[in-house]
Amino acid sequence: MNKYKISYFLDNGFSVSQIVESDSRENVYKRLAEECIINFTDENDVYFILNMNEVKLISVIEVESKVQSLYSVLN
Repeated sequence: MNKYKISYFLDNGFSVSQIVESDSRENVYKRLAEECIINFTDENDVYFILNMNEVKLISVIEVESKVQSLYSVLN
């Protein structure tokens, strides 16, 4: 499983992000396309409920796991 950071951009420059695990970026896209309401708790333990009709832009980037980062530093 890979980790992906999803950033949701709303009005007035406000944005929120979440980390999800998925087999592929395409599966993340499919899940987002099917959802009308997204809810999640971020890394600061803040709970969000987003109406996807109010989201202006979504970005999805793959994030490197800490294990991979540590491995590459050690080798």
